[in-house]
Amino acid sequence: MTAVEFVLLLYVSGGNLIEYTVRDGLTDCLKTKRTMERNMTLDPNSESGARISCQKLSVVIDENGNILEFTEGLPGKGGK
Repeated sequence: MTAVEFVLLLYVSGGNLIEYTVRDGLTDCLKTKRTMERNMTLDPNSESGARISCQKLSVVIDENGNILEFTEGLPGKGGK
């Protein structure tokens, strides 16, 4: 099923996307992002470290809410 969802994205080493998950909404996505940033001690200005982003994306999901594919290709590094 194709849907537009808020997705939490985890980038490392200059923008390589390594993990992503659908969240219940923008509030849930930002709350999870803040929790991860506190626990991971991230430097948002560092190009070599990890970066977390919440983006509203069109995705194909299964019945369990897992992302099967991004309908417009892999998301870029944009968004905060």
